[in-house]
Amino acid sequence: MRWRLILRNVFSNWAGYLVTAIIGFRLSPFIVHSLGVTGYGVWTLVLSLTGYFGLLDLGIRSSVGRFVARYVALDDDDKTNSVVSTAFSILTAGSILALLATFIGMEFGFQHFRVEPQFLPAAKLAFLIAGLTMASVLPLGIFSSVLVALERFDILSGVTIIGETIKAALIVIFLKMGYGLVSIALIAFFISVTEYLVMAVFAKKLYPPLRISLRLVNRETLSGLFGFGIYRFLWIVANQLIFYSDSVVIGIFLSTGQITYFAIAGTLINYGRNVVSLLTDTFYPAATRMDAKQDLKGLRELLIVGTRISLLIALPLCLGLVFLGKQFISLWMGPEYSISWIYLAVLTIPQFTGMPQNVSALILAGMAKHKFLAYLILAEGLVNLILSIILIRRMGLIGVAWGTAIPDVICTALIIPWYTLKVLEMGAREYFSRAFVRPLISALPLVGLGYAFRLLVETPSWLVFAGEVAAFCGVVGVMGYFLCLDSGHRDMAVERVKRVFQREPVVHEA
Repeated sequence: MRWRLILRNVFSNWAGYLVTAIIGFRLSPFIVHSLGVTGYGVWTLVLSLTGYFGLLDLGIRSSVGRFVARYVALDDDDKTNSVVSTAFSILTAGSILALLATFIGMEFGFQHFRVEPQFLPAAKLAFLIAGLTMASVLPLGIFSSVLVALERFDILSGVTIIGETIKAALIVIFLKMGYGLVSIALIAFFISVTEYLVMAVFAKKLYPPLRISLRLVNRETLSGLFGFGIYRFLWIVANQLIFYSDSVVIGIFLSTGQITYFAIAGTLINYGRNVVSLLTDTFYPAATRMDAKQDLKGLRELLIVGTRISLLIALPLCLGLVFLGKQFISLWMGPEYSISWIYLAVLTIPQFTGMPQNVSALILAGMAKHKFLAYLILAEGLVNLILSIILIRRMGLIGVAWGTAIPDVICTALIIPWYTLKVLEMGAREYFSRAFVRPLISALPLVGLGYAFRLLVETPSWLVFAGEVAAFCGVVGVMGYFLCLDSGHRDMAVERVKRVFQREPVVHEA
């Protein structure tokens, strides 16, 4: 197992995410205060509606990542190019459908939402631009999948860092000049398209045989892509229902202004989920490679180590959101938005079980054993939508949070672990003893620490909050390093950190 390569990818992803997260945290309150509660709610609604255009991906990009990784490992350039060319053609057709849906939605979609009249023209124009963005990046997205298959997460992170930095600077400049929703949508369009074009250049440079041609499109490859991708498509549908339906339900039954308070909590949840997913995403090519070599033992070890490391990251994050979330929201957005902590606390509950299961999902996808999982997550999405509609009528905004949390806990705490162990022919006792016990013990001190901070700190400042976070990180670092990592993994982690700070020796020619 190439742990050094995985570590490089993990550190690259986290470095990129750290920069983009800092930008996002600094930018979000500026956008909220610039657009206002209603304006930000409208922008969130626009992103939620156009997010459904991601369904036109049909799971193709995930298929590209799997098949390219497989054929590159087998040194089959012809099949690699056939996969890329066929996928590009399919997603180009999806792009055309996205354009049609954009024009239809702009004309007829907004009459079903409670958008204030003065925001309606800007909302429609922003929706049009966001739809054009989705239509543009659909076919270009295959190049990011190629980079994933080549395990060059460092390049993906670098491109994202530069793009997000430029986008943030432009948004600040234009909002300060008095522009609103439409300017944000235009900036997002140009930056997103540019990022994917740069990824295409890198993909070609790293894999010179790469080329796209209509002559390489064939029915066999099309069948293979859809055969794997259809279940990833169902997975995407489910995630759209889970992550985008909440804003739509709130916009229909309450108001666009209420979306803002829920979106603040949802944003923090997404940041936490992304921290873990950036770790687990690096396991996907490895799982594909092991499955190609029928290395079941390696897949089991990947599950155990991946779950253990995910828990080491996820448990402190979740406990931090529960105990310190209210302080952070008050400092980040302002005390008037601290009510969002209630929704944050409820949405955090399923993350305790959900974040560690990212590894399971990616291993199953790498093995092409994700059919059952796709139907399961789709059912979760439908139950989420139905429960949210029922509970919002009885409980208001908090009902939407419970409608999301309840089915998520059932799936990630019970069903997904059971199915993963069945596929890997692995015992539950071995899995839980080797993957869960050490991280759970490591997290126990954080419960008392977080509860003490919650009681003792009434009026937090950024300095006090930074001290609390440092205390959390210190406890996690010490407990995790000595308790969760094996000696071999500790040595590799130390070596990797040393290489970051080590200067390469200069070699002089004689």
